[in-house]
Amino acid sequence: MASRLTPLTLLLLLLLAGESICSIENEASHDAMEAESLQGESQEDISMGDSPKNVSIQYPKTSSKTNSSSITARNTSSEAPISSEALAKPTNSSEAPAEPTTQSIQTTAQPTSASCLGPLNSCSDLASHSAGAVLGESLVDFSVKLYHAFSALKKPETNIAFSPFSIASLLTQVLLGAGDSTRKNLESLLSYPEGFACAHEALKAIKSKGFTSASQIFHSPDLAIRNTFLNASQRLYGSSPGVLGNDSNGNVELINNWVAEKTQGKINQLVESLSPDTRLILLNAVYLSAKWKTIFDQRKTKLEPFNLKSSVIKVPMMMSKKYPVAGFSDPTLKANIGMLQLSHNLSLVIIMPQHLKYQLGDLEKSLSPTVFKAIMKKLEMSKYQTSLVMMPRIKMKSNQDLLPILEKLEFFDFSYDLDLCGLTEDPDLQVSAMQHQTVLELTESGVESAAATAVSVARTLMIFEVQQPFFFMLWNQEYKFPVFMGRVYDPRA
Repeated sequence: MASRLTPLTLLLLLLLAGESICSIENEASHDAMEAESLQGESQEDISMGDSPKNVSIQYPKTSSKTNSSSITARNTSSEAPISSEALAKPTNSSEAPAEPTTQSIQTTAQPTSASCLGPLNSCSDLASHSAGAVLGESLVDFSVKLYHAFSALKKPETNIAFSPFSIASLLTQVLLGAGDSTRKNLESLLSYPEGFACAHEALKAIKSKGFTSASQIFHSPDLAIRNTFLNASQRLYGSSPGVLGNDSNGNVELINNWVAEKTQGKINQLVESLSPDTRLILLNAVYLSAKWKTIFDQRKTKLEPFNLKSSVIKVPMMMSKKYPVAGFSDPTLKANIGMLQLSHNLSLVIIMPQHLKYQLGDLEKSLSPTVFKAIMKKLEMSKYQTSLVMMPRIKMKSNQDLLPILEKLEFFDFSYDLDLCGLTEDPDLQVSAMQHQTVLELTESGVESAAATAVSVARTLMIFEVQQPFFFMLWNQEYKFPVFMGRVYDPRA
């Protein structure tokens, strides 16, 4: 049986009747992080034999001006300056998508007023050609900002797992029906260029056998949806909004059935109950299934030490003495970085402190968008080498309310300050909850041809041992963005 890496993620956005006003005059802006170059200090290297030496990487200085506003979306990551060789820029590619299928339900439609164009902006052929690269860059920026927001709200010694791609997909669908003020705030939050009309087409173009993404909208019978939104939603997301009934229990079953279908039965109950005044529900589900490029032998898995901050625990460690790894050690980041290949153009990236005396929290603070992009460029330039790999099995389940996460990013008040005039004329809408669920399993199965249990390491063999808390990411190598991201403090959790 082939090993599987099966993260699932699901978002729920509930918009209820409220007292907010349908227009605001604030514009969003976000602060860009500035990367500086300092002399990299030498640090003791990860055991690599004759493998590549410590490499510190250089990030160009970047800056951007922001508009003064009472509503801002700010990059909360802090940046540690590091120095080294310049890096080449990776390429991007795209292909046509497979559209999700959902049940089409008749819904009441409204025309869109000229003052709220919503999804009417067109994506030109020229802009569409470069949209994939723009989207990839934006998703990286958004992912790193989102990671820092998660990290800031979580306790320091806890696991984190989320899908920035899934969260961005849902927020982009909201963008489809946003009025001017909400559109500008969402573009700033998502790190999209202002007026990025090709965002929806670029998301639609992403296709991979390793993961699928589906979105759906449910609304109350008395909430009339605009014709322009209905048409754009069907064209771009492959589904039209579905109408909820008058029976709350029936609505719960309807939503949970959709969730179970889109996650292949991995999540059967997302919603336990619905308020009688529920007006609008937006859902997004991402299902990921990938195999190791090289199989881990279960017979070689054994209990090995894993170093927590103040204790040492024993956890099952997967081992292989001939796993291809692209990696390097950066003396300024004080980090060991490795990339392991998965199927379907996906890869697992691990970043961990070089030594036990360094803390993961200090490393996290150094991961600004600029630093992160340079790391990925360096990894993509690195050759895969046969390596001794030892890493823990991972089984994680995360349930996170996203409203405080967005507040941490200093986005506008999603609960009360929402303009969806491109979706409906009804101004009395507010977000009551925005839930994100992730299930992640990283295990091994199958048998390699070699049956020896003793580990014999050649002097030229790189050693990549993951025996302390680490940052991880599932990276889409074709489109250059993170599908899942998180950290592992305790593999047993």
